[in-house]
Amino acid sequence: MAKMWQKDTGNKLNPSIEKYTVGSDWILDGQMFRYELASSLAHARMLAKIGILSETELADVSRAIRELFLEFGNTITLNVSDEDIHSKLENLLIERIGETGKKIHTGRSRNDQVMVVTRMYERERLISISLEYLDLIDSMIAFARREKGKVLPGYTHTKQAMLITADFWMTAFIEAGLDHLSTFRHVFDLINQNPLGSGSGFGVPIPLDREMTARLLGFARVQQNPMYVQNSRGRFESQIIDALWLAMNDFSRLAADMLMYNMDELLFLETTTAITTGSSIMPQKRNLDVMELVRAKTNTMLALSNQVKSTVSGIHSGYNRDLQETKEPLFHAFDLASGTMEAVAVTLANVSINETAVINGLSQGIFATDIAFEAVGKGMPFRDAYRLAATKIGTIDINEKTIRESIENRVSPGSPRTISMDQLETAVETARSIWQSEKNRNEGILNTLLTGEE
Repeated sequence: MAKMWQKDTGNKLNPSIEKYTVGSDWILDGQMFRYELASSLAHARMLAKIGILSETELADVSRAIRELFLEFGNTITLNVSDEDIHSKLENLLIERIGETGKKIHTGRSRNDQVMVVTRMYERERLISISLEYLDLIDSMIAFARREKGKVLPGYTHTKQAMLITADFWMTAFIEAGLDHLSTFRHVFDLINQNPLGSGSGFGVPIPLDREMTARLLGFARVQQNPMYVQNSRGRFESQIIDALWLAMNDFSRLAADMLMYNMDELLFLETTTAITTGSSIMPQKRNLDVMELVRAKTNTMLALSNQVKSTVSGIHSGYNRDLQETKEPLFHAFDLASGTMEAVAVTLANVSINETAVINGLSQGIFATDIAFEAVGKGMPFRDAYRLAATKIGTIDINEKTIRESIENRVSPGSPRTISMDQLETAVETARSIWQSEKNRNEGILNTLLTGEE
């Protein structure tokens, strides 16, 4: 199949060079067919407005693009010879509408074509991953409500520090999740700017209406400087992956906690067979190794970020083909985050706290701080109370009253007894409403372009 850049079809690219330079684009790009159709149609409508395409030609392009969408849907299968989604669509249009199909590239470079469909892909995936994260937070809330009030030891330096509850432990990850969603929103707003019409990075000698294509494609604004458009590739992708890593890093800490709580020596955390695997040689083993993979895949996410940053570090301004290597880690990062969120949600639905085991495993020292503050409440300076409590650790009787008072006496905001699950749930529903509105808006824009229906 002819390449967009070929001048003379008689000159054939060496197959080894073709395969090497195409890389994984032919595998990945089929997922972006819908975005290529939509951006091409928006571009065509803009070309008609400035007089490059006639109304008849625009009608032919619109009809052909909508027929292709009806025929193939959101995705299409490519071959190595197709090179990428941009060559594929241009060749399909030329096959169906002839000479008019050759005009569709006017004012565009493959560089800004890559950028616009990537931005549209990123925008949609950030919306979907945010809604998936909110579903995961729902699973965290369900765990916290189900296990509410069950005690756990809080640790510092892997030593028992102060008593907490299972719901207190989980709400730390819920609150962090809401912060991460704010980070996702920041990155979403950053990438939601229109690169289409920036050409190869130096401007185009025709009066393109980039505001029009931004409006048609639902971008919040135009990314003005064409060279910055090219320089932002990889930069934006690394920020997306970093945002995903921040969330993954919390999942890794949650995983580490669960693995410790599930040790045979503790068994504070009980699991079902739905989430544990066995050993091929040791019959007794039921392994919570899904959480070990969560830890490992968090480092994979970090490696993907480093891969993108290393690729773009030190290259010259403007387009360099090095940038092609930022696409695959981006796709991998979204899939990795999505799969991890689902795995963590399933895990949370299949674990519970064994409070009897927890109480049997509590140290006397975990109540020492409570003794110190009891003395403070009677007027003793804290440093004296601290020393007094150290002398009484061996006399502490661990019983229901001791445990209950340790939790109930902590009245500062954010303590185990004062955290409001209702307040967190309200914040979750507010965030869900915002992201669902973005999803509806994005789907509406694409539906209007590709089907002609409002």
